[in-house]
Amino acid sequence: MAAFIDEIELKQRTGASGEVSGAGIASPVWGTDPSGIVYCPACGGENSAAAVFCANESCGKALGEFRYVREELLEGARWYEMVAGRVADFIGKPHFVVVHALVLCAWVAINSGIVVIFRAFDAYPFNLLGIVLSVEAILMTCFLLISQNRQNAHADKRAELDYEVNVRTYREISEIKAMLRNIDR
Repeated sequence: MAAFIDEIELKQRTGASGEVSGAGIASPVWGTDPSGIVYCPACGGENSAAAVFCANESCGKALGEFRYVREELLEGARWYEMVAGRVADFIGKPHFVVVHALVLCAWVAINSGIVVIFRAFDAYPFNLLGIVLSVEAILMTCFLLISQNRQNAHADKRAELDYEVNVRTYREISEIKAMLRNIDR
């Protein structure tokens, strides 16, 4: 990741000819045209030169040529992690409770004889319902654990990037302090 950021910094300091611009001053920001409009690398939307985030409401990403943690982790995600994430997202919504309540009410109504659509398949103690709910609980637990592991990977990556940004900022501040001390002499 650090090599990728260093490559971006080098490209920002070089012009179209590949030569480094003078005194370490960065050339115009990537995606900027001569009129000062900044183009979003994600959606291609137009933004003012002072914009930090894309003005497009459906995008809203930070402007700059760098990869986002979420996009980077989505590329490396396995199919079962994606399925687990979607299941965990559905489990966490009120729709899940409503669907369960409707299914349980229909199950009890059909098997207790309140609604006679077809013959009851699970007598009063509802043993089959208990088994189905137990298997569902096991599967939900597995999906939630897979999803939680993926969220931990996201958090670890973000923490690593935060640390890297903090170290870079500390180094730049130290360099600025040294320059200011040299100017005072």
